[in-house]
Amino acid sequence: MRNQIDYSGFIEKYLNQTMEQDELKWFEQEMDINPSLEEEVQLSKDIGEAILNEETLAFRHQISNLFENKEHVKPAREKRCFRIHPSVRVAVASLAALIILGTGIFVYTHRTIPAEKLFENYYEPFESLMNMRSGNSQTADILATAMQKYEEENFESALLLFETVLATDDQSITSKFYSGISYLETERYQNAQNSFTGIIDHNDNLFIEHAEWYLGLCYLKTGEKEKAKSLFSSIEASDGYYSSKSRRIIRNL
Repeated sequence: MRNQIDYSGFIEKYLNQTMEQDELKWFEQEMDINPSLEEEVQLSKDIGEAILNEETLAFRHQISNLFENKEHVKPAREKRCFRIHPSVRVAVASLAALIILGTGIFVYTHRTIPAEKLFENYYEPFESLMNMRSGNSQTADILATAMQKYEEENFESALLLFETVLATDDQSITSKFYSGISYLETERYQNAQNSFTGIIDHNDNLFIEHAEWYLGLCYLKTGEKEKAKSLFSSIEASDGYYSSKSRRIIRNL
């Protein structure tokens, strides 16, 4: 039986964006497997916004009261008392409240995380799902060696071997996908985009969903936020493996 966890402190840190990267990944994985937790996080955010709105109204009321009290204080030598019309008083109170609290409300309800930070939070290399062994052809042997180098995180050597396979078989989707990840690991983002785009355009393989996700991360890394938003919106709508993560990225962009 799973131990009960008090998430309240974690929810507060998540909404205030004070989690470390490892803690953030763990918490988002918890939300993925625990829908009630994700609902609780959203409810906490809604309550926070409601409190801020209530504080705004309360502050406006305080400002209005200041004007009311001011009218009852008459200087001893003052012969004329300039009376402020109630409508002007309300307008000034509203403006003061907006100036003082407006920035805080905007930051809370429109918080964004830099695209570079989102990339760091969500990117991790794709695990090797291919149990490749030496085959009955030279190309199969090269691909098996490339996958071995990939698993060892020797991405430069893996890239050379993947590109060798693609030079003789440009339809090797496995080589194209893992070369894309290797390009990401070696900070050649345009090459990575080309690899993932080629897989998506192929439109008949098992790597399309993963290629879309990593292409979106490429866009984050290169600062192409509008392309990233568009692609992550499409991924979210697909209700696939990366949908919940894509939804959270969109909220924070």
